[in-house]
Amino acid sequence: MKLRFALALLPLALAACDEQAMQDLRMPWDQPLDATPDPQAEAEAEPVDPMQRPFNAPEVSPTQVPIEVEGNRSAVATAESQTLNTAAFFARGNEPFWRVDVANGTAKYATPENQSGRNIAVNRLVYRQGVEYVGELNGGPFSLNIRSVNCTDTMSGEAFPMTATLRVGARRLQGCAGPAQAAPAASADAPAPRPDQS
Repeated sequence: MKLRFALALLPLALAACDEQAMQDLRMPWDQPLDATPDPQAEAEAEPVDPMQRPFNAPEVSPTQVPIEVEGNRSAVATAESQTLNTAAFFARGNEPFWRVDVANGTAKYATPENQSGRNIAVNRLVYRQGVEYVGELNGGPFSLNIRSVNCTDTMSGEAFPMTATLRVGARRLQGCAGPAQAAPAASADAPAPRPDQS
């Protein structure tokens, strides 16, 4: 009986609480924000050290707008000359065997399972230690990194002027590389085709 009586009086007790008492029970995040800033509090606030400010992402990318710096600037070579001046490369590796021939924005990737190879569209990136060709194969990354560092084939012992690293998806394969051989020029002694032949 006493419990029923107490439950019946509870709503009346809560209704008797005034607005101020209810505001005092609010948590700090439940209280309304003061919409008008206090000018005196802003004047007394300490200045924020720029080194302590939170980092905000720049509005433009440095790849779109060059970063400007003060003082004298001079041009500095940032590319390795041998790989920079080579337009086409071949690269190969052992265990597992692979070969990549790259030129004119296309890399032909061949393996023992696919000896005819597969053409992959790639972009050429030049950097301080060499070049890298980057593309996509079966939805994953494909890249061939060529550096101007001497390399020796692990099986034949043949020497190459460059080192290659091939990335296919999550796999990284090491190998050797070099400038691609130019296509053989037409012999001057070969007869010219007749116009009526197709």
